[in-house]
Amino acid sequence: MSENIIEIKDVWFSYDGDEEGEKLPPVLKGVTLDVKKGEFLAILGHNGSGKSTLTRLCNAMSHPDKGTVTVEGMDTSDEELEYEIRSRVGVVMQNPDNQIVASIVEEDVAFGPENLGVEPALIRERVDDALKRVGMYDYRGHEPHKLSGGQKQRVAIAGVIAMRTDCIILDEPTAMLDPIGRKEVMDTILDLNRRLGITVVLITHYMNEAVLADRVAVMDNGEIILCGTPKEVFSDASKLCRVGLDTTQTGMLCEELRKRGVMLPGTPLTPGDFIVAFQKYIGDRP
Repeated sequence: MSENIIEIKDVWFSYDGDEEGEKLPPVLKGVTLDVKKGEFLAILGHNGSGKSTLTRLCNAMSHPDKGTVTVEGMDTSDEELEYEIRSRVGVVMQNPDNQIVASIVEEDVAFGPENLGVEPALIRERVDDALKRVGMYDYRGHEPHKLSGGQKQRVAIAGVIAMRTDCIILDEPTAMLDPIGRKEVMDTILDLNRRLGITVVLITHYMNEAVLADRVAVMDNGEIILCGTPKEVFSDASKLCRVGLDTTQTGMLCEELRKRGVMLPGTPLTPGDFIVAFQKYIGDRP
């Protein structure tokens, strides 16, 4: 059995134009990318690079014009498999208000399993479990519109967990949140991946989020131009700059220090990495 949960092979995709049969210029151009079971994959790219479109193809919301997308061996172009595919790969969108459909938190989390035809007694168990996993169980009787942005997004994630998906794709889930909300959501994502082994695909604009992933793919103009570990990707600062992306805040600090003659060892990407590298730098000085 393949170690990949999602396999994208030479995929091309264009949206329909205004006139019947008309196709707009390709949004995806020969994209090939695998998502391994249990990994945390971050996808970076500026607006219009094709990130969100790739999300729609992985969840069978759209189908490739050319190439194939498979989820656990199931071809997403097979309409008879769409229901099964969407039960394996859940999507959390940027604005949690667009995903909340009920007036009570626990009812909203139950919506997905109900649509899947899960037995009521099992739904109750799944809802409680999902809310506990994202730290929102104590809010199960609350009205979603009274929650903070970060809390709403965690409820949206719980709704996907309750469907027992194997993989969660999050399309810029922290873009509309303040720093506290972003931390809440990222802590939840990391816990789901590292403690529970759920496969996570995170589409983000924030370099400091991408650096926490196992692997990072960078998209530009409908193509994947870089893919590797965070250290491999963020060490190519010049290529990131050419497509309008920065390195991490820690990376930028290290670059400024290098300009001033402070050459830290390795490639520090996080504050923790920086502290270790700086301590080693100080310790190695005569």
